[in-house]
Amino acid sequence: MPKQPFMTLLCILAIAAAMLSAGLPATAQEAGVSLRTVVIDAGHGGNDPGAISLDGKLTEKFVVLDVALTLGKMIKDAYPDVKVIYTRDKDVFIPLNTRADIANKNHADLFISLHCNSVPKNKTAPSGCETYVMGMSKSSSNMEVTKRENSVILMEDDYTTKYQGYDPDNPESAIFFNLMQNAYFEQSLKMAELCQKYLSKGPISTNRGIKQGALLVLWRTTMPSVLVEMGFITNKSDRNTLASKEKRTQLASRIFSAFKEFKEQYDDTVPDMPAVQPPVEQTEPAVKDQPVAKDEPAVKDEPSKKDEPAKGSPYYAIQIFAVSRNLSSGASEFKGLKQIGKFPVGSLYKYTTGHFKNEQEAQAALSSVKAKFKDAFVVKIESGKPEKVR
Repeated sequence: MPKQPFMTLLCILAIAAAMLSAGLPATAQEAGVSLRTVVIDAGHGGNDPGAISLDGKLTEKFVVLDVALTLGKMIKDAYPDVKVIYTRDKDVFIPLNTRADIANKNHADLFISLHCNSVPKNKTAPSGCETYVMGMSKSSSNMEVTKRENSVILMEDDYTTKYQGYDPDNPESAIFFNLMQNAYFEQSLKMAELCQKYLSKGPISTNRGIKQGALLVLWRTTMPSVLVEMGFITNKSDRNTLASKEKRTQLASRIFSAFKEFKEQYDDTVPDMPAVQPPVEQTEPAVKDQPVAKDEPAVKDEPSKKDEPAKGSPYYAIQIFAVSRNLSSGASEFKGLKQIGKFPVGSLYKYTTGHFKNEQEAQAALSSVKAKFKDAFVVKIESGKPEKVR
């Protein structure tokens, strides 16, 4: 197929996939409950050893399974009410799409995929931990990790059908996965930040940061999801750490600390609901089917000049999504919403709608915005930065 039609086709498929994702079930948080289910994914397994140390004695599949089981036990001991599910708890091969399906079918609130990093033998192996969230990056190192982790699908039967024609050896295939990020992206980013915060305390202390990659194991999950590369198995120092049971327990403990803080923040965002209020009022399923008239704005009418906060003053808005793309205010992704605000944060842009004098006005407009973006939430804009309202 010629290059241009191929690119166009993939872009069309990406838009379709993004539209479908908007109708997926909400997370437990959106239903008004706390973080109750976590899926821990030990990468590779069975006939797929993953990365292998230069001496050939240590395999990624062994390291990540041990850390996964240790992490799961820590969570169970600390939070008996949290359901811990493993994509594998023994040395077996699990297809990438099945790993995501396990998380989705169990309505998980968080997905953590554990891996070890590596570089080819002819390259100097760096040291350190890094955490990936779903997204696109032009970085060659990120693309190498993405290509390596996605190449597992070559071991699966009929992978071209399962993954909509994705070819791990063709960089253009990654265009399919450059979807508009949903609200889970921001939560994924928060978990990634926490993973790096605690992993940098050791035993592998080099912090290689948060990165984006079109990772197949993440793109189908319908909850906050991260992929943690715990160290380079091809680096002598990291390899010795990963080979130590004591140090692997320390790594599990660092990720547990990240989970603990993430859960505290996640639970803190859940609104207090009266005990007598029926569940249907918490989930508001009817909103999805409620049509919005074309000639009606999804938010309140734009305030008059005299009602708008003074320029530079704090105000409230409704955040609809965060993406790595720089969109124009009239872009179709906003589904007709007006008063679009754009706030660069690192490599991302956070987009908002509305301009409200107080939180009450923003909350009143929130339900109509949720009819188009079900994961929208109120933020306070101060000093040019949007902060979620607790």
